[in-house]
Amino acid sequence: MAVDADNVLVGAPDQATTGAILSAPKGTALPTTAIATLNIAFTDSGYVNEDGVTLTPERSTKTIKDWSGAAIRSILEEFNGTLSWAHLELNEESLKNAFGDDYVTATAAGVSNGAQLAVEIGAHEMPRKSWAFRMKDGLVRILIVVPDGQITETGEVSFTKSDAITLPVVLSCYPDASGNSIYIYTDDGVNA
Repeated sequence: MAVDADNVLVGAPDQATTGAILSAPKGTALPTTAIATLNIAFTDSGYVNEDGVTLTPERSTKTIKDWSGAAIRSILEEFNGTLSWAHLELNEESLKNAFGDDYVTATAAGVSNGAQLAVEIGAHEMPRKSWAFRMKDGLVRILIVVPDGQITETGEVSFTKSDAITLPVVLSCYPDASGNSIYIYTDDGVNA
């Protein structure tokens, strides 16, 4: 295969009408191409900070040695896939991602109050959801799909005058019925 500069891509968010990170109840029908329309159950969580999304596939192996101590084979012991990002927008969906769906309450604006959010932070089990991460580079579309993911880490949240409030999170990805934790789909945008 010859080198092709068109295959050098950036992971800019694809958020023409919604945010680039979306979640839905686990078991929601999932897309299988980068340009597929997402199920309406997927809701976006708004802006993400400039560091974007980081995908970390981790494999640990065990080395098998022969009688002389020479390494003759390595076998997979464990695989963990995670995605991490920091929500830049403080809204109902980003707060649910960071602290749990059941612990964020939204109240509509009324005669004597504006729209309100209440967050309960504690030792709560986080929900498992399906996730989609939409990206683009010119005509190229990239879609990362996590059939079964759970926020397992929430980072420090700083409240300062000099910077935006962010909600840093880490999503642990669990295997689906096919044994896959993460899917990446691309479409180069060039029609035949």
